[in-house]
Parts: sequence; C-alpha cells; structure tokens
Amino acid sequence: MKKIILIIYLSTIFNLNYVLAKDERTVIMSPKIRITERKQEIPSLQMEMVQHFLNRPKIVTPDEIEDMGYIISNAEDSLFVSQGSKIYVRNLYDAVQGKKYAIIRLGQAYRNPVEDSGDVLAYEGIYLGESVVEKAGDPAVLNVTSAVMEIGTGSRLTPVVKNSFPEDFYLHSPNNLEEAYIIALLDGTLSIGKYQIVVINKGTNSGIEKGHILAIEKNNRFTKDKISNENIMLPRELIGRLLIFQVFEQISYALVTKADKPINKFDIVTLP
Repeated sequence: MKKIILIIYLSTIFNLNYVLAKDERTVIMSPKIRITERKQEIPSLQMEMVQHFLNRPKIVTPDEIEDMGYIISNAEDSLFVSQGSKIYVRNLYDAVQGKKYAIIRLGQAYRNPVEDSGDVLAYEGIYLGESVVEKAGDPAVLNVTSAVMEIGTGSRLTPVVKNSFPEDFYLHSPNNLEEAYIIALLDGTLSIGKYQIVVINKGTNSGIEKGHILAIEKNNRFTKDKISNENIMLPRELIGRLLIFQVFEQISYALVTKADKPINKFDIVTLP
C-alpha cells in the first residue's frame, strides 16, 4: 500500500515525495523539502495605529537636516501661523507649483547608548502640519493647508510621502541581535505599555526588517543586600514583545504588542 507522510512542524511544511520501485510494490521514500511560509496578519487595532503613524514624518538624519527647507517668515509677519497662512521658505530647491510638503520641528536626539561617543543616530521630527507650493523660488512661497501644532520661523519642510505597511508580510525574527536597546518612548513619558511606540537603536545596517518580532527585557537592576551590604545585580526579566514596522539605516520604530510590566527607555531588546 502506498503511503504519503506529511510532517508539519511550526510554520514550516515538509513534503516527502515518494517513488515506486519497478519490481516490487514497495514505496521508497525520497525526502525533498519545500518550505512554505505562513502569512500572518496584524490585528486591525494595531494596523490602524501603525498606518496612522507611517503617514507622518518622524525621523530626520543629521545629513538630511542640511538639505531641508526652513521657514524664514510669513505674510502676516506673526510669531506663529495656522491653516490658510502664507509662508516663505528657503533651501527648497526641488519645489514646483502644487508640490506638497510636511512641516516639522526637530525634537529629541536619538543617541546610541552603546557607544561612548553618544553619536546622534537621528532626530525626532515632530509633525506640525502640511503645506503646498504656490510659487517656486528662493524663498519659495507656500500655503499652509493644515496645522495641528504651532508653526513658526525655523520649522523644517520635507516632501509628503505616503508610506504603508505591506499587507503581505511574515512575522519573523532575525538570526542574531546584539546590544539592542529602546532609546526613545514616543509619548514622552517615563514608561509605556501595550500598543505604544518605541524607537530602538538598530536598523537595516544590523539586519532589522519590517515584520520582525523581538522580545523586551528589563535592563539591569540593582538592589542592596542589607546583610552583606553589597549592591547585587538582579537577573534579566522578560517583560514584553514588540513588532518592527518602520526601518531606517540605524534605528527602527516598533509597536509594543505585549507588556507585562511598564517599559522604560534603555530596556533591552533581544531575540524572542
């Protein structure tokens, strides 16, 4: 009797093909491996949060700052402008009539906690609103089409780019990960929980990809041994998980998908 054996292990399916011997009714198994990845989806609540976040600029590298346009004045000669205001922008050499630009303010610097130099990996780009070019030039003339925060002189401009998280992707983890940490909490508080966004100090140059699932461990904590009078380092503790959804060269954005305890800046990111 012919038999076909199907072995399923985790998310990998192994199909064992067979051949039939000519002279005997004996099935000789000749294994061949076909790997079929299993698609997985982000729950709708998480997907909405990620998509909303992607449509607004959040990262500015030191090199990009030099090439960004900046507001030098406005038609009302006021301290701040709002929707409907006309602004004058320099350094906007790629401007053409009708082109849309996001307006941002530089926020906190994202530094690498591993290196003693504390080099800046990138800056936070705080979204202020959007504008459209009325007339190209130096300075260029733009109209503010939306404003969610105060827009003033010195605010930077970057082209509007519509990003999206791929619908067809696989949840997976990198093969290795070293010296990875949470370097920023995006809501500005001291600790965060589930469904909030963090920044880690690893990006494409460390093999990080969209869809990576990583674990979060509480960073080294010390307690006083009152008997020996020593400071004792407590063991690491698994406290949550995160999903990488936007990757840059040296940093990445991640959504916390599980949090058993409050998550803090400089908590460790490791393989699950």
